Amino acid sequence: MKKMTHLILVALLLWLPVFLHAADVSALQVARVIVHPENPGVAIPADFLGFSDEKKILSRGCFEPTNIVLINLFRNLGTGVLRIGGHAVESTFWSRNETNAVAPMTDKRPYAMETPVTIGPVSVNNLFGFTKECGWRVIYGLNLGANLPEMAADEAEYASQVGGPMVIAFEVGNEPNLFHTNAKKGMDAKDLNLTSLRPTGYSYAQFRDEIENYYRAILARVPHAPLAGPATTKTCSWVPDFVHDFKSRVMMVTSHGYPLSAKNEDPQSPRFPSIDNLLRSDIQEDWLPKLKAATSAGLPWRLDEFNSASGGGKTGLSDVFASALWGTDFIFKVAEQGGAGVNFHGGFKPGHYAPIFFLDHGYHAAPIYYSMLLFHQAAQGRVVPAECWTTANFTAHAVLGDDHKLRVVLINKDLTNSVTATVATGSSRKMAELIRLSAPSVTSTEAVTLAGSPVAKDGTWTPRPGEKVPWMKGKSEVSLPAASVALLTIE
Repeated sequence: MKKMTHLILVALLLWLPVFLHAADVSALQVARVIVHPENPGVAIPADFLGFSDEKKILSRGCFEPTNIVLINLFRNLGTGVLRIGGHAVESTFWSRNETNAVAPMTDKRPYAMETPVTIGPVSVNNLFGFTKECGWRVIYGLNLGANLPEMAADEAEYASQVGGPMVIAFEVGNEPNLFHTNAKKGMDAKDLNLTSLRPTGYSYAQFRDEIENYYRAILARVPHAPLAGPATTKTCSWVPDFVHDFKSRVMMVTSHGYPLSAKNEDPQSPRFPSIDNLLRSDIQEDWLPKLKAATSAGLPWRLDEFNSASGGGKTGLSDVFASALWGTDFIFKVAEQGGAGVNFHGGFKPGHYAPIFFLDHGYHAAPIYYSMLLFHQAAQGRVVPAECWTTANFTAHAVLGDDHKLRVVLINKDLTNSVTATVATGSSRKMAELIRLSAPSVTSTEAVTLAGSPVAKDGTWTPRPGEKVPWMKGKSEVSLPAASVALLTIE
């Protein structure tokens, strides 16, 4: 009996390495990527990237020409578009006689979205002084909820005088398809000095009539004012009608979208705010029909308010490295479909979805900011097809640069397994270099790096030299750890 036991133990010891090797093989994820630089697609606009902020931020000392750290954080991304609007646009009023100083960002007095605020020339001067320093342009939101076209027209005239060509468009209203819902949430028309925020039953036809009045008033004061809209939500069906009715008068179509909802409490819902839902490969691209409605009419479409989860984002989801994995993949999807750009919504509040947050008297880059930073390194040129075969949660995107270099972005959204990707181009290119976007874990809120470097306290970013990658016979092999991104530059 003892001899038999001994033989069994010996057999197990002999077979153990085989079993372990088999386990390693089963966990190994591979991907095959074929890039087609011979078939370049749409050009990515230089100002594709952008931020979106609630208009009440203009009552705080944020967007000012002396805010060097924030200016640096914007400059890192090249030329871009800052959208000023959001839900708070409907309770932000305008007066040329308003001369109160803006409140500092350290002012801890909270203000509700519904609390009326009046801004004046000081706020607008600061905004365009800031964007001039950054080299950015502005989508400037105007209050539709108040139904005061003349006030909006006067504000548009002043903004045009100060901003000039920095004004890419005036956007009237924010998510008007929800005006009737907001009215049910206690938006008191009398307290807000509004004629109404709209009763139940508010329809596209009523919105169209109001927008007609606004456009007429604005164009009477600013004859060639650039106009954009309708700034509706992902669930709204107004975009095709808006395009049909206003395609000769607007220069851009805008809409919003969030894949998840921070307030969703059903774990079985695809909108539940979890990392698994955010990184799922079959997430619904409900923004695409809106893009098609605009581009089929010859108009550019911009997703000028979006982020990981509506309702301000979710702590542990929107403020962690998982958001950067999702953000990198998502931005490229919009670019590949011919979108004019994307604007990450924020608010500078730490622990939520703000790409840049304000804490301890300073501005800091959140993990999702790094997805924008990587996109800027990769996306200066035309998108090219990148076919990808894999069973892993892995995607690839490619751009043929204006400098003729080929840049391939590899995104491993698998949370536990590494992926070895073979990248082939079928071309005679000879050199390749790699930089990585990584963090200690998918739930990290700090220690994120791109090209071996974090964004510094002064808002600047200095990348380290990339890894030299062997490139032979038109292909190379890249290993990506779990939950990481690599940018392969081939020349």
